[in-house]
Amino acid sequence: MSMENAQDDGRNRERFALAAAFLLALVLRALYLFQIHGHPLFSALTGDPATYYARALGILSGAIVPDHAFFHSCPFYPYVLAGFAHVTSSMDAVRAAQALVGAVSVILIFKLGKLTLGRSSGIIAAFLAAIYVPFIFFEGELLEISLVLAFLEGTLILLVLARKRSSRWLAALAGVLLGLAALGKPNLLLFAPTGAIWLYMAALSRHGVSGRGTSRRDPRRADQTHTDRTRAGSRRRAAIMGIVFFMATGVTILPATIHNYRSSGDLIPVSSNGGINLFIGNHPGAPGVFRVPPEMRFDLRLASKEVAERSTGRPLSDGEVSDYWAGQAFRFARSYPNAWARQIGRKFVLFWNHFEIPNHYDINFVKRLAPVLRNPIGTFAVLAPLGILGLVLAAARRKRTGLLIAFATTFMVSVMPFFVTARYRLAIVPVLLVGAGFAVTEIISMFRKRSWKPLIAAGILLTLLTTGVNIDVIEFGSAQMHNTLGAILGSQGNFEAAAAEFELALDENPRDLSARYNAGLALIELERLDEAAFHLERAVDAHPRYFEAWNALAHARAGLGEDRAALDALGSVLNANPPAPEPLVAEARGIAEALLRTTASEETGAR
Repeated sequence: MSMENAQDDGRNRERFALAAAFLLALVLRALYLFQIHGHPLFSALTGDPATYYARALGILSGAIVPDHAFFHSCPFYPYVLAGFAHVTSSMDAVRAAQALVGAVSVILIFKLGKLTLGRSSGIIAAFLAAIYVPFIFFEGELLEISLVLAFLEGTLILLVLARKRSSRWLAALAGVLLGLAALGKPNLLLFAPTGAIWLYMAALSRHGVSGRGTSRRDPRRADQTHTDRTRAGSRRRAAIMGIVFFMATGVTILPATIHNYRSSGDLIPVSSNGGINLFIGNHPGAPGVFRVPPEMRFDLRLASKEVAERSTGRPLSDGEVSDYWAGQAFRFARSYPNAWARQIGRKFVLFWNHFEIPNHYDINFVKRLAPVLRNPIGTFAVLAPLGILGLVLAAARRKRTGLLIAFATTFMVSVMPFFVTARYRLAIVPVLLVGAGFAVTEIISMFRKRSWKPLIAAGILLTLLTTGVNIDVIEFGSAQMHNTLGAILGSQGNFEAAAAEFELALDENPRDLSARYNAGLALIELERLDEAAFHLERAVDAHPRYFEAWNALAHARAGLGEDRAALDALGSVLNANPPAPEPLVAEARGIAEALLRTTASEETGAR
């Protein structure tokens, strides 16, 4: 067989394998959407998806930008949702589009693997991406992460190609894609300088020039002046490529930065939630996951602003609020360096642990509804050890792992100061997939060649990594998901089913104040007022500034004919010091006035 025929056969096998991986990805994603279709959890929006969709509807109604600095971490996603909402109100259409993006990401991951660690690594990485359970799960959420991953994968591919072709245009396009990814996950901005440095160093290496300006060629050649000029030209071109990448990233996020400055007067690159997120990850008792103080449970932007202004005694801009909370986090780190170091260590362990930590829907709960998610191979438990092993083996064989390792390290470092969730660590997975693809190809190669010593060494390392990743260090029950499901059922008027879900949540976690509050609301609707009052009193006893629960308790007490107790509950809102949020004060005032009018009317009738 001629070389040309062999190359054609290789390309044909590559196309066939890639088409199979793409088709597999589509089938699994379609099956997942079919399995969750019609379930209450996916018939209504809660949490971040609800916030993004509400913002999308605001855009369609003419509020193109909010009247404050962008707060949630993804300014661009509501505009994507607005485009869909302009055409259809179906959430399934968004989920289907994101599933298609996920299938395209399978092709992008193949391309990244092929460019860095070889064709075989890319093909295996593509199949692993097709079956990777968290990808399938998050593509079914109305969240930005599937788009962020596609932009990020494109960034890494274009950086490799820019280095290979010495192309400023490809470097610029890579920067644009990184900027778009950062508009979804602002911590990715940390990779802008890292990527620029890598591009500079890699471009110098390609032209045989080191960062110090020395050539790999024989320095004793005749035309030393020409050599020096060549080196200088190579360094200049490499520097320009790095600068172009960095600047393109900055230009892409500039619209968000300009809006933030115009609305708040502060220089906020993407979103103003950085400070409060830093505090959530760095304060006494911080668990390393997303867990907000009870008083900030319902609206993190407004509540964090209110608490900061109350503490400082003056109105604060969005940037000043973020600075306040960042200052609290830094103060904790300075005052308790050992405790802070332990928290960073815990977050490192959580980042590399097999457990998928929820901060919206819990993948482990949704697996009950969608058997397609029960695939044991497409998990972090399998991928992380294989991915790390592959990167180690590739580095040992002097493969081109520099960009992959630079990104993985930078991304991990960007997460550590905040907190760890399944969604927030997902951006490292494409690199791990490529590494896992290389690990599989190397293990197969060692076995075929009967290279027993390297195979045993790789097996020992893989065993150690698998053991470390799969140690159980955290546990999340289903209480949060039962509470969420109950809230959705309640919003649909199914209060009996809602109350049952809240009871399940409280059976598992009696300290869940949100579930107690929600149970109280559902029981009020069912006119089981004694039970409602019991739950609401437990909530306010545990958290005296739970003003929503005080107002609901007043409703329950008034319904029981206990007007004095109802007014006392309202007094906890009306007379709170520091004051309760104005909307809750207005609600309490309205309830009190209605109660007093009813009491006065009854007294008049009695006379």
